Amino acid sequence: MKRALLLGIAAAGAAVASIPALVATAQGFPPPPPTTYYGKAPAGIGPGQTVIAIVSDGASSQVCGDGATLLDASGTVYVVDVVANAQIAGCGQSGRTVQFYFVAAKRLSTDTATWSGPGPAQKDLVNLGPALTTRNVAPQVAKDGTN
Repeated sequence: MKRALLLGIAAAGAAVASIPALVATAQGFPPPPPTTYYGKAPAGIGPGQTVIAIVSDGASSQVCGDGATLLDASGTVYVVDVVANAQIAGCGQSGRTVQFYFVAAKRLSTDTATWSGPGPAQKDLVNLGPALTTRNVAPQVAKDGTN
């Protein structure tokens, strides 16, 4: 009787101990925190503008975060969170390049950063590339025979 009772208690203890592992497996572990890039914005960029982070691995690129420019005592600065590859495929992973696009100016910064892991990362952006042009495409209708 004692033996059966001890085995029952041991089985119940093992079942209770495994609950956190089952919950973690079912829900998955939380993704790593983003890398927060911040620093001086390039000349010509004012406060209140949107900045988009684009991560590339040489073969493809992915939008991986957005932020804003702000005015502080040193001038216009930017801040943008860049999520990890675990959150969005193609995003932050060791060695990938991060580019910064200023939406209102329609210009990429010529300065880039290398994603190195979660946490804060200071990167002053000095130069802007040429303005990117937008291309509008209108649908076309063709008549290929008789109706």
